[in-house]
Amino acid sequence: MSDVASQNGGMEFEGLIAPGYERVGHAIASCGPGVAVAAFVDRRPVVDAWTADLAADSLVCTWSSVKPVTGTCLLLLVERGLIGLDDRVASIWPEIGDDRLLVRHVLTHTAGRITVPTVDLTDWHATVAALAAADSDWAPGDVVCEHAQTFGFLVGELVRRVDGRSLGRFFAEEVAGPLGLDISIGVSDADLGRVADTVGLDRRWWATLRGRAGSARHRSLGPWVDVNESSWRQAEIPAVNGHASARGLASFWQAYLDGRLPAGVGEPGATGYDRFVRARVTWTLSGGRADGPDVGMGGVGGQWACARPADGLAWAFLTSNAGDHDRAELVEAALIEVVASR
Repeated sequence: MSDVASQNGGMEFEGLIAPGYERVGHAIASCGPGVAVAAFVDRRPVVDAWTADLAADSLVCTWSSVKPVTGTCLLLLVERGLIGLDDRVASIWPEIGDDRLLVRHVLTHTAGRITVPTVDLTDWHATVAALAAADSDWAPGDVVCEHAQTFGFLVGELVRRVDGRSLGRFFAEEVAGPLGLDISIGVSDADLGRVADTVGLDRRWWATLRGRAGSARHRSLGPWVDVNESSWRQAEIPAVNGHASARGLASFWQAYLDGRLPAGVGEPGATGYDRFVRARVTWTLSGGRADGPDVGMGGVGGQWACARPADGLAWAFLTSNAGDHDRAELVEAALIEVVASR
């Protein structure tokens, strides 16, 4: 148990701060409420802390930091030889009707189908039917643009058509269960009480985030939704509505470092100027971001989780208080500073 925060007048927190990592505790204390951080260095847990307004087992909405988790499910089917990266999506999902669209396009944010359908996103079948029927935004492979909401439906429907299970069930049975990951895509009745309410992500905040009507960001994010509704938490919207503990998400990246996930999770798949991110990005074959050997993914509201192989570091920052990424960057800088000084 750490008492670093109360000594410094910051936000009180509980949990593990390993000896030598006190500066990480100071960084967490300065982040304000609704923060959970977990980190492994060389497979050893060195941080597992949460602010006093959360609990040890709180689940926080991951937003897009769940995308590599979702992509991993499809990569497992690739690894098993049940689907190929260069297979035509229409050969598996005929309703999509575009012979140019390949499985690798779906995984690397180059599918050209970013626009969120005007249906209830908690209705899986209505959403994927609308996606299949809609005109594409661009020809597959022509444009790099994060599929902010649609990524999970495109990946998940391929998983469902090949395997028969929904994305959430496949993940629970084939990934989370075997690896002991505290991550859900579609929260169970038993776990609903563990979910922390998201604070600050209101209609005005969302409208600012979406930006100009008709822009790539506006089309990709879609209308505001109340993420604190049980119906949204329990649905499968696998690009954004994962719910996890920081420990669970950091453990996913530790599994990657351990070689227990498909190699494609960290392999570059597409590089270019991303119209959603508004920067040059390399997307991996699981929908995550690569920076050299480092791989991870951020999310709306300040979420971040990644693996840094050179440092032996796997870590996650989750927050129930929507904000920017400055907090995660502050904590990561402290982690890297400690690791570099060892």
